[in-house]
Amino acid sequence: MKVSIIIPAYNEEKLLPRCLKSIFSAHLPEDREVIVVNNASTDRTAEIAKSFAGVKVVTELNKGITKARQAGFQAASGDILVFFDADTLIPPDWFSIALAKFESDPKLIGVSGPYHFEAISWWARGLEWFYNYIIMPTGEFVWRHLLRQGGIMLLGGNFAVRREALLAVNGFNTKIDFYGEDTNLTRRIAKIGKIDYTNKLFIYSSPRRFEGEGGLKLAVKYVINFFGEWIFKKPINKSYEDFR
Repeated sequence: MKVSIIIPAYNEEKLLPRCLKSIFSAHLPEDREVIVVNNASTDRTAEIAKSFAGVKVVTELNKGITKARQAGFQAASGDILVFFDADTLIPPDWFSIALAKFESDPKLIGVSGPYHFEAISWWARGLEWFYNYIIMPTGEFVWRHLLRQGGIMLLGGNFAVRREALLAVNGFNTKIDFYGEDTNLTRRIAKIGKIDYTNKLFIYSSPRRFEGEGGLKLAVKYVINFFGEWIFKKPINKSYEDFR
């Protein structure tokens, strides 16, 4: 299986280098490609991405995470498409774990896992733990076994999906700017196959949005937009702020 690793990047000159270094330091499959989508950046993002051997740079002039992910999807040639955010760090065994899941279950169309935020306070760490180990497993059980859905969530900055599944739903909804975009994809793709959410597929993430929005406020926004997508088929919050 060929793997395409796609990283949308808007003004990410500071954090993109460490993200790419962590990817190339991981146990990567031999047949892979790494794509950075330069999403209307006004800094040195494209220049930095091009400085890494083995990185393909795609330009998307229309700013927006869904537009960038869609551009990466359209440029990719892999059987498995992996999406990370540019402010994340990837553990060495991430790809081994994810690909083993796809190889062992032909019905599996997508896998995802949680974020571990870097350098946050003890109470925020507790909130993160409660979300990752209580809310998500409980929600996964309800969604899969009671509501008979394919799975609860593909977290936008940390997931892998079969190319054929993404093609079947015409990729990402580019009308959504930010909040709810990953739930929208999950809701549409869960109708055609099985999704696995596991804490083994964690990544490390910059806490900039967590700190910029405020942990509790951010958690509330994610929850209401999650249910907005599943119940009303649209996110509640339309606007968002960039934190760089």
